[in-house]
Amino acid sequence: MTKRTLAGLAFLGTLSACGPIGPGPITGGPCSYETSIVTGTVTEVDEDGALLTGEEGEFWVQASYLGTLPEVGDTLTLQRERITEGTCTPEIYSPVRPDN
Repeated sequence: MTKRTLAGLAFLGTLSACGPIGPGPITGGPCSYETSIVTGTVTEVDEDGALLTGEEGEFWVQASYLGTLPEVGDTLTLQRERITEGTCTPEIYSPVRPDN
């Protein structure tokens, strides 16, 4: 091996010993959301979620947001958080529980 090759290998070994400084780049954030309450009637259900029809038209809600899957014909009231700034999740839904 030449001196140049050995020097290059030594330099690469030094670089590989160094880890990243601080956390990596922020992915998707920071984000801002607009919060509203929406009501919709369930028109379709599958294992992935439910399709609802409300005042603003049709909207899909993932099963992970619903907890228990509704039945076709059920009316749901949900809190919707719609992204206004950033590149995070575009819409987030949370069921609104009626007061007892």
